[in-house]
Amino acid sequence: MSPDAIVIGAGHNGLVAAARLGLAGRRVLVLEAQDAPGGLLGEAGGMRVAAMPTGLDPEVARALALHRHGLRPGRPLATIALGGNAPVRIEGGSVRGIDAAAAAAFADLHRRLGRHAAALAPMMAKVPPRLRDGGWGDLMTLARMGLGVRMLGRAQMRELLRVLLSNVWDLLDDEIGDGPLSGALAMEATLGGAMGPRSPGTVLPLLYRFAGRPRTMPEGGAGAIVAALVKAVEATGGQVRTGARVAGVLTGDDRVAGVRLEGGEEIRAPLVVSNAHPRATLLDLLGVRHLDAEDARRARLMATEGMVARLDLTLGAAPGVPGAGAPDLCDRMVIAPDMKMLETAFNAAKYKGIPERPGLECHWDAGASRLAVSAQFVPCGVKGGWSAETRDRLLSNVVSAIDDALPGTAAKVTGVTLATPADIEARFALPGGHWHHGEFRVDQMLMLRPFAGAAQYRMPVAGLYLCGAGAHPGGDVTGLPGWNAAGAALKDGRRA
Repeated sequence: MSPDAIVIGAGHNGLVAAARLGLAGRRVLVLEAQDAPGGLLGEAGGMRVAAMPTGLDPEVARALALHRHGLRPGRPLATIALGGNAPVRIEGGSVRGIDAAAAAAFADLHRRLGRHAAALAPMMAKVPPRLRDGGWGDLMTLARMGLGVRMLGRAQMRELLRVLLSNVWDLLDDEIGDGPLSGALAMEATLGGAMGPRSPGTVLPLLYRFAGRPRTMPEGGAGAIVAALVKAVEATGGQVRTGARVAGVLTGDDRVAGVRLEGGEEIRAPLVVSNAHPRATLLDLLGVRHLDAEDARRARLMATEGMVARLDLTLGAAPGVPGAGAPDLCDRMVIAPDMKMLETAFNAAKYKGIPERPGLECHWDAGASRLAVSAQFVPCGVKGGWSAETRDRLLSNVVSAIDDALPGTAAKVTGVTLATPADIEARFALPGGHWHHGEFRVDQMLMLRPFAGAAQYRMPVAGLYLCGAGAHPGGDVTGLPGWNAAGAALKDGRRA
């Protein structure tokens, strides 16, 4: 096939971009370095990273007709907060396992945060406005964003502006106090990133997740999302080629001309869409000679240190949840007894140490007799380097914390796989091993993602676009970065 569009990387955003381009009549070739598609949703070399995907954006799923390709949506997952005297079950704005006064305070907070998130939600799905050298369209987008916030009313608008840049510790401690409920919400605000509950700006990522879709586990898990997206690409005549690592982006006449593979093969195409990390795309694949000094500096300085390790614990029998039924195992379990514990773990990671008690997100896969665990606040560059000793220490700390919350689990462990942030970085060429291709913080979100001047998917060389989690609106498994990037490329193609 002679393509007229190349997508670098068969992660979910790359596949979404490829499918949208294919629907528009482009001949698309997707090049994936690993031996199977999926990126962080796949199981490259036996490494599973995304154990608990959020649902794809419904509009994206509908537009790509993923139901015709076998994708069956699952139910929204409740969050079970463990580590206290009894499990606390959180489902939307309702909570069970705490006293009536605390439940009412949480419901009120959830309602207010929901209103704030709803004002921000339209910004998540749209191409962000250009802040530098913007035109009338960008000004109109900014005006609509401002109007959405203003429509909250004066009191709620002031409240949103007050909390937007504050830290999640102060917000939750003031409203509902510390404990397993606050610990679970603080995990929601910090999971995947390198900020603790007391870090400024951690309310914004919490609102981001409130503005997104509920966490769901589709039938068949993360692999079902990948399989449906691959079929959607192939249904348009596109091709997904695995074991094809891109080493560079070709240029000519001040625009993209194709890509060069690691073995030297060159594939020509006038459009290249990269699902790789922004830094890797710009500095490694494109090259600094095509960037102005400021863009090169911003790409180098992106905050992108991951702090999540992934473990799969194979168990001889299902773990028991004290005071909860078996169905709770299939929901999302969070082991974060309070925000103080999370802040202590973050402080250890900040200085390159392995926390004694990392924050944990767990999900029981009954079909595989496997407990999937994400350990938050594990540094990529641990002091002294990753070794058998440091890996064993991390594993021991994680299993001990799980055993405290789910007694008897440690004795049931029959097998373990562990992927540190450094392992994820090496396997997926992902700087810092950061799930979201860059920190969710104020200067790397919305119209500043991945950095000022590069927030509309268009890269400095004509014909090159960014479609991965490093582009707006960022990580999780919505597919919106890929959808929007393909839309930007098609819009530019119509103008040409």
